[in-house]
Amino acid sequence: MDKLIVENLTKRFGDLFAVKNVSFNVKEGEFFSLLGPSGCGKTTTLRCIAGLEIPDEGRIIIKDRDVTRLPPQERDVSLVFQEFAVFPHMTVYENLAFGLKVRKTSKEEIKKKVLEIAETLNLKESLSKIAGRLGLSEKQRIALGRSIIVEPEILLLDEPLTLVDAKVKEAMRRELRRLQRDLKITILYVTHDQLEAMMMSDRIAVMDAGRILQIGTPTEIYEDPKKVFVARFIGSPTINLFESKLIREKDEYALLIKDREVKIHLGKTPERNVLSKCIGWKLIAGIRPEDIEISKEPEPGYHFSSTIEFIEMMGERMEVYLKLNEEYIRALTPLRTDLKEGDHVYVRIPLDKILLFDAGTEERIL
Repeated sequence: MDKLIVENLTKRFGDLFAVKNVSFNVKEGEFFSLLGPSGCGKTTTLRCIAGLEIPDEGRIIIKDRDVTRLPPQERDVSLVFQEFAVFPHMTVYENLAFGLKVRKTSKEEIKKKVLEIAETLNLKESLSKIAGRLGLSEKQRIALGRSIIVEPEILLLDEPLTLVDAKVKEAMRRELRRLQRDLKITILYVTHDQLEAMMMSDRIAVMDAGRILQIGTPTEIYEDPKKVFVARFIGSPTINLFESKLIREKDEYALLIKDREVKIHLGKTPERNVLSKCIGWKLIAGIRPEDIEISKEPEPGYHFSSTIEFIEMMGERMEVYLKLNEEYIRALTPLRTDLKEGDHVYVRIPLDKILLFDAGTEERIL
């Protein structure tokens, strides 16, 4: 069942389209993320859903009810911003109880719900403490508790982990995902951090320039990007992207990369009907760093030779920069003691790992 349906949402500020024809749905109990760079329209989309902005076009439906023109208090959603909204002069108990008091809930019911949510959020020992004196992790749990305790249809989170350091952020990600699963909360999460989205989400909508470019599971978004932007934005280290051209040699296809410097024979590929239409086109070839294979010795099937310019150590892995004309190809390999800067090496790119995009439309071809 869909908890949230957004249909053809458009929001303008003067002549600027902040959001243009955005459509997606969030299922009951789903963790759904809007992911994109600053200014892509994700927060504006969230604010329209919360009722803080009124869209110029489109509809917002929450649990079969059209809320497009309703004020925020009538939408049955809770919103948590980057800066955790806690009352610093109140106790943790008073913070958690605040929303229920506003709704004129009985004292007995308030006490029962506060104790239940405090138990779930590991805040039971802090109920009598002043919220302003607590750490970021506890403040985040208080803000989440205040939002959850009123049992909204959807919990809206606008980059809630942006202001915390890396170690605290790692713990908070796990905590938030655990809460979402344990309490079966429906969450719409806004972030510019691909790692957050990939680690926590059931599905992701990648946004740029006010539009949604692709919706899918983290695995689908990573392994099957439909646009160059999606391929580039998702993944660390970043995908290698090169101008290329497709040619036909007898009954086989070959991919020319970097103005004929590198030729990769695609063989009698089963996608020949797709490729036959692309002969001579300007293409963009995408190769993930972890898919590139490096050998110190020439071996059958290796496509070209290169020189290692730089090596960056990443714990049990290493990022290797290989020279290709005036550019670099990045390869990510397990830690190897036989590779060092200046080495002459041989490079293989598995054919089934090459992503091909139309250079004009930047849409995926193969």
